[in-house]
Parts: sequence; structure tokens; C-alpha cells
Amino acid sequence: MKHQSYLVSEELLLRKLNKRDEVAFQWLYDQYAHVLYGVVITSLGQSTLANTVVETIFVKAWADFDQFNPRKTRLLTWLLNRARAEVATVLAKTAPDPAKSTIDYEVVDNPISEENRTLLDAVFFRGQSVTQLANSSQEPEPSVHHRLHTVLHELKSLFSQ
Repeated sequence: MKHQSYLVSEELLLRKLNKRDEVAFQWLYDQYAHVLYGVVITSLGQSTLANTVVETIFVKAWADFDQFNPRKTRLLTWLLNRARAEVATVLAKTAPDPAKSTIDYEVVDNPISEENRTLLDAVFFRGQSVTQLANSSQEPEPSVHHRLHTVLHELKSLFSQ
């Protein structure tokens, strides 16, 4: 993970991206590609395919950057949503067998609880909506939304240390 002082501020990055500055696009890639790759590889389990998907995400983000609204979301969140959509498209085309996961979660030192990992996995890696999760767990939708919000704050504090 890159040290915080080497990152370009989101404000500067957005200003330059709005001007279609190609150097800013390289900064965008340098700052966020590893995060998107982590999400994509976890979902797809194939490094070659994950690399292709990450490239596709950035190409589409560059082409569609005028759709980004910084008043509605942060840049990383926008990219992660695009990654999730792209992974869902790939999964729909390839229909992998989820029982053949190559990730051994027991080996990973993960401070996130099993319940929260399951929630994150369902939403971000399997493409389930909060409504779908609420219906399947017979839990009120606001409660599921609150749990998701809480775990995202937990992740944010973990990554900001």
C-alpha cells in the first residue's frame, strides 16, 4: 500500500481529470488500481482476467468521467461501484462455480468479523443489493444498510492507520 504522503489529493486529481489531463489519469491509475485489483481478483480468482477487468474499468472511467459527480460520491467509491458492475458482467458471462474458490480465508489475518466479511462479500463481490440481503435474512432493510455502513467505517479506519 502506498504511503499517504505520496498520494495526490482528490481535489487536485479531480481538477486535472476534469481538464482531461492524461497525467492525472496516470495518477488515478497509480492510486487506485491496486485497490480495484484486490476487489476484482477476490471476485474472479484469475489474475489475467482480473488485470483485463481493471484495465477495462479505467478505460471506461476515462471515457465516462463526465458522469462522475463529486457532490454525490467520492472518486474511489465511484470506481469501486464501476468495478462491482464490471465484475457482475464478467461473472454473468462466465458463470464460475463459487465452490471452487482459490482463496483460503483461514490463512488471511483479517480483523473484520465473519459476519461483516459475509456482508461485504455479498454486496461487493457477489453483487447483491441491500434489499436482496434484507429479504433473504428477513432483517429490516435499514438494519442491513446500517450494518453495511458500520463495516465500511471500520474498514476506512483500518486503512487509514
